[in-house]
Amino acid sequence: MAKRRGKIEAIESNEVFLKDGGEDFDYCVGQFFKDMVMRNLSFHTKRWYKENITVIKRAFLDLGHSLSPIDATEEMLKDVVFYCTEKLNNNPTTVNHRIRTMKQLYSFLYNESFIASNPAERLVKQKGKIEKIKPFTEDEIQELLSQPIKQEFVGFRDYTIMLVLLDTGIRLSELINIKVTDVSIDGGKIFVVGKGNKERDVMFQATTREQLRRYLKIRGEVHHDYLWVSQDNKPLARKTLQDRLKLYGERARINKRVSPHTFRHTCAKLYITQGGDIFSLQQLLGHSSLEMCRHYVSLWGSDLQKMHRKYSPVESIIKR
Repeated sequence: MAKRRGKIEAIESNEVFLKDGGEDFDYCVGQFFKDMVMRNLSFHTKRWYKENITVIKRAFLDLGHSLSPIDATEEMLKDVVFYCTEKLNNNPTTVNHRIRTMKQLYSFLYNESFIASNPAERLVKQKGKIEKIKPFTEDEIQELLSQPIKQEFVGFRDYTIMLVLLDTGIRLSELINIKVTDVSIDGGKIFVVGKGNKERDVMFQATTREQLRRYLKIRGEVHHDYLWVSQDNKPLARKTLQDRLKLYGERARINKRVSPHTFRHTCAKLYITQGGDIFSLQQLLGHSSLEMCRHYVSLWGSDLQKMHRKYSPVESIIKR
């Protein structure tokens, strides 16, 4: 039997009935994930939500709160935030992931009429320390690129991957999912599918082009179309690549995070400090807005000062 929403205003203006199932947490979560499938969200996005919801459910149970979404209150959700902060000792970034997940979940349930009100509507994110992005220096890049043993397949592959990461700034998920047919050697570009299934082309230049050409020849024909392969010809796994890059960082004695994301930041910095504009950088990196690109500019102001000394409009005119 469908239930009524409990708000008098809603009833007086337009009578709304609640769908069955709002009392069952697992059923509601299932509907939430079904909606993600309908919207064609990526596997990694769905996995991210699943990880957060698992923690949220555990918090509800440990706190003795009713799991039923129709019983959820703002205070209960605040208790979950406190639990994650104090009991699980999650950092602000992780806590904000939990908050974002609750806001998305309960907003969906409210909009789909499983619950009468949205208890997560007024939840606010925690303030956390904003860590300065630490891209690689040019010396560190040279050290990293010298680590793979290019006479062996794995080393040759990893060296090629590092060049692609540095030249294109693509995300790990984008890199791993590249197919051979996505690569245009002559066109100097790779077709990638980014966040929100947004499609774009990323560019590479002569050095990367030649390395990719050689890699494709060495890779040869295998039973699938993924560009990056393991020694046993299976598609390269995310964790394998992350571990390989970490190992090269340790061998090169680099005292900062060595990951695909660090390559992405390094690509952005070099692009800006060597004369690239933030509008084309936004397209290259696949950002939905200019906010992150502006953040890059603010972080590397000293480098931009050097650029301005070189390219100052006034200086170029006066010194003629």
